[in-house]
Amino acid sequence: MSLNKALEDLKFDKRLVDLNVKMGRVTKEQIEQNTKSLPDLESQCEKLDLEKEDQE
Repeated sequence: MSLNKALEDLKFDKRLVDLNVKMGRVTKEQIEQNTKSLPDLESQCEKLDLEKEDQE
């Protein structure tokens, strides 16, 4: 995999969004569009109570 392909795959990665905007790889409008296009997976999530797990 080339570096360009790797960067393209990470363009909307939450950890890199600010950097990608700053470097001009993506616009805030593109991020908004991408976020709106993501499926709602809330029903497939499991909530964890980390405080409770720490006490056990």
